[in-house]
Amino acid sequence: MAVAPDDAAERAAEGLAVVCAYVEEIRADLRGGSRDGDAPLERVLTAARTGEDITGPLDALHRALQSHGDPLGLHGYEGGTTTVRSVQAIGISANVPGETVYLCPDGRCVRYWWRTGDAPVPRCAITGDGLRRDRL
Repeated sequence: MAVAPDDAAERAAEGLAVVCAYVEEIRADLRGGSRDGDAPLERVLTAARTGEDITGPLDALHRALQSHGDPLGLHGYEGGTTTVRSVQAIGISANVPGETVYLCPDGRCVRYWWRTGDAPVPRCAITGDGLRRDRL
């Protein structure tokens, strides 16, 4: 069965969010044992920066991580932030309008981040821009 275009686009956006959020961890893991080093990660980043289809490079990155010994591959980095779906984000009270969330600066992936203390706003691994502030 073929994957519907919307499903493929959503999967790619979710995968790119994981790459963006965990780029340095992924890079270190690949350099620590993959025979190709971090080349699969760099192909994803290059494709995203140039506007190419990232589906193939994301799949290759996932397989590279699996062949390195991580059975979850790319999904192993995700702690639930992009795969948990509900009408309302976990931890957000419906009675508190306008909570601040930081999103992908270009809206290309589904990455999000909540400010905790004085932590600096993360940067997008694709563009280098800070995540975009938005209100729920």
